[in-house]
Amino acid sequence: MLGTLMAFTLNGIVLGLIYAVVALGFTLILGVMEVINFTHGVLFAYGAYLAYTLQPFLGFWLSMLVAPLLVGLMGLAIEFFLVRRVYGQNPLFGLLLTFGLSMALEEVIRMIWGRVGRSVTAPAFVAGSLDLGFMLYSRYRLFLAALAILVILAVWYFLMRTPYGAVIRAGAFDAEMVMALGKNLPWMRSLVFALGAVLAGIAGVIAAPIWSIRPPMGTAILMPSYLIVVLGGIGSFWGTIIGGLIIGISTSISVMIFPRISDLVPYLLMALVLIWRPRGLMGEKSILEV
Repeated sequence: MLGTLMAFTLNGIVLGLIYAVVALGFTLILGVMEVINFTHGVLFAYGAYLAYTLQPFLGFWLSMLVAPLLVGLMGLAIEFFLVRRVYGQNPLFGLLLTFGLSMALEEVIRMIWGRVGRSVTAPAFVAGSLDLGFMLYSRYRLFLAALAILVILAVWYFLMRTPYGAVIRAGAFDAEMVMALGKNLPWMRSLVFALGAVLAGIAGVIAAPIWSIRPPMGTAILMPSYLIVVLGGIGSFWGTIIGGLIIGISTSISVMIFPRISDLVPYLLMALVLIWRPRGLMGEKSILEV
């Protein structure tokens, strides 16, 4: 029983880290632009599909670099040609625009790669299981967790220790003031949208070997990511990480105890947190406030 509990807990941590990487991009875009970006999930799917296509030619490491960059270019194009038109307007315009675009991009996946799910093989150097002393555990899942932590630390360093990161953090609280101080607000928004897309692409690449990649996979991860952003607090870096781990671990444990309620657990947790703290665990502003 203890070994099973540990296995599900580790699975929950790995799942939470994947969620956190996706949700970081979501919260950056929502915090700076105040746009609910429904294309974020489908960009996660494109990261997985591009990695699947490129790996036979480029190998694991190079495809892990190239695929997220291509997804970042997609995000840049989406922001420049479409999302930029709805800044400063009713937030519903941005929501409906990105929702419709995500459906269209999902159909493009079906047109290019088909409707059938695909499987991605884990790299040979992390294949098989590792003996942890008290249980056997997947080498790739441990490797995935390490990669996710490295990505999270890299984003933290960029946001907290670089001049561009400082501008982005300031823009999350008052974008118009950033422009009044002489900063290029359109450029900053493009950078944030592209960075968010890259994070979604990275998550898609590293998650592909443990998930069957299929056209609706972006939709499947979009709602948990949104819940994490609200739970942790909009604009909060560490709130997003903590929220991701809470959702991942609680979902995994509920699958072990009572699988039928596993899909409801994240929503129940979010409701309880918002009743206690409408801004989320560590948020500075809330979508629930006027």
